[in-house]
Amino acid sequence: MYVEGLRCLVSALQSEGRYDEAELRALQREIFIRILSDLSFSSDLAAYPEIADVPLRSPLLIAGFGRTGSTLLHHLIALDPKARAPLLWELWTPSPPPRPETAATDPRIEFAQRRLDMFTEADPLVRQIHPMAARAPDECHWMMRHSTQTPMLYQVPEYWAWLKQLNAGELREIFSHYRQQIQHLQLFIRGEHWVSKSFTHLHFMPVLFDVFPDANVVRLHRHPSDAVPSLCSLGAGYRKLFAARADRHEIGSTLLDMFVEHMKRAMAAPARNAAQIIDIRFDDLVADPIAAVRTIYSRFGYRYSAAFEQKMLRYLENDRAAPRPRHAYSMEQFGLSRREIVDRSAEYLAWVETRCGDLAESSRAM
Repeated sequence: MYVEGLRCLVSALQSEGRYDEAELRALQREIFIRILSDLSFSSDLAAYPEIADVPLRSPLLIAGFGRTGSTLLHHLIALDPKARAPLLWELWTPSPPPRPETAATDPRIEFAQRRLDMFTEADPLVRQIHPMAARAPDECHWMMRHSTQTPMLYQVPEYWAWLKQLNAGELREIFSHYRQQIQHLQLFIRGEHWVSKSFTHLHFMPVLFDVFPDANVVRLHRHPSDAVPSLCSLGAGYRKLFAARADRHEIGSTLLDMFVEHMKRAMAAPARNAAQIIDIRFDDLVADPIAAVRTIYSRFGYRYSAAFEQKMLRYLENDRAAPRPRHAYSMEQFGLSRREIVDRSAEYLAWVETRCGDLAESSRAM
């Protein structure tokens, strides 16, 4: 599946008129780095066969669509000294497995910082809209073999179509590789439980509990008229890394379709795993993040401490004091309308209301 997916990705990137020669050379380097990373990971599996025995007890997977508050929630839970959250530099260059004695000085941290500087140069708003730092927790999609983040980064609707048609066995194969990567990162640095976040987790909901039988899943919910255009805007910023022009209508079409497909998979999660899933609205999370974390810990039986809460309070105090850029965008910029978004999300909106209440729209979406 890995090679088949890469072929589909490369073919889509080379479609006539999407990227010029210089842009294709930059994309070629990105694909090459991805292949090298996977080869290094395979070498690590051979050098450290004990990776397969690294335990994964009650991992916590945050599975919210983009722009639903998942970064805030992930950063807060990562403050728990008992949790093991992957840092951005580990995700970009996971091999060899990180070690505690060099975790603060690893040269891969500087590599990650240089790449982040490229992000800032391409579009200064990207890191302000979606905070990223080399030593901070980040999304697992960066190290996944195939993820739904890829169609957001690049203009590759054919790759999204390939991802969407994968059957359960193929999804299981890809997600099992992700499980190995989690074990790999925890070979020398562990916690009582793993915590990660990615909207790609939604794509793998049909097999998530096959691969992680004792996982606990947090699903975050925000009205699609707010979440989808906001993610489109972020995606347009990311695409400036590799292209002078972005097809905004393709971004809107792809990401709306992705939202609808992901929610369909969320709604079809196995009933037998209902006790391992909690649904939280974006508005409730933003209104009281500490209460949301307490609810999650109580629901799933993770140990909650006063010291952990104090860390979260300090983080929130600093976060609220930081200047906020104006994130300006509209759904119309991406060829979308409120009617289309609501109509295509109607089944989901009715379903989520029964799970955690009505999803309010911001005045921007009205």
